Amino acid sequence: MDRDTFYEIVKKNQIKNNIYKDGFLSFLGGGILGILSQGLVDIYSLSLGLDIQMAFSLSSITIVFIVATLTSLGLYNNLGQIFGAGLFIPISGFSNSMVSASLEGRSEGPIYGIGSRIFSLAGSVIIYGIVSSFLCAVGYYLLLLMGVVS
Repeated sequence: MDRDTFYEIVKKNQIKNNIYKDGFLSFLGGGILGILSQGLVDIYSLSLGLDIQMAFSLSSITIVFIVATLTSLGLYNNLGQIFGAGLFIPISGFSNSMVSASLEGRSEGPIYGIGSRIFSLAGSVIIYGIVSSFLCAVGYYLLLLMGVVS
């Protein structure tokens, strides 16, 4: 097979992405997740009378729980295929990465399977978050000592 024939076959069988449709669905999925989160904050703060910080915390915990449940049931990946990056807002994507990685190792048992794999995808995010927070705190402390910030 010559090069031109190969490129014709590749071009004919290549998946054609509609970036406008994909962008709209991603925007829609992220918007629905944002509306759900804000609705939970309103329910927790207005209906239950909790302060706003507690309402935000409970909203985040609820989103993590919902995403973990949907991931364990195999539904979140289907939604991710439809809505794309819109559903991988940091807190939901983090929950999905931890649960899906731990589910892959469940046949190896709770220690060597689930326990060792739960942070395989999210571990780098945690480590870089901790290191960057530490470096920012050291930088802020140095600026505080020099009198640049108060």
